[in-house]
Amino acid sequence: MVDPISAEERSAFNRRVVYGATLLVGLSAGLITLQIETTAVQTAGAVALGLLVGYPLAKYVVPTGPAPADRQRERLDRENPFTDGGDGSDDTEPDGSGGGDGSGHGDESRRSGDYGRR
Repeated sequence: MVDPISAEERSAFNRRVVYGATLLVGLSAGLITLQIETTAVQTAGAVALGLLVGYPLAKYVVPTGPAPADRQRERLDRENPFTDGGDGSDDTEPDGSGGGDGSGHGDESRRSGDYGRR
């Protein structure tokens, strides 16, 4: 079975994609100048300008940070009421009122984006 991609492998791949996209934009700027009569200095300037424009563009387009599946897993862990550590305690008031709508869940049970789930 294949192991998940590590964070180091993911960042190395993203770095290579950024460099490749930057090179592609820079070289395409140079190739466009070959369509018209330009000097070698003008072509080199177009390649350099393409590289300067291509790097921020590639950094904007290529995703960075944790994988989307990892972000979703972390979000679900934060929202899951059963990931409290398993000590068996609950958040009810000492008088048994529960401090909310009578359901014993308090005000945290109806979050935006919950869409009726409990």
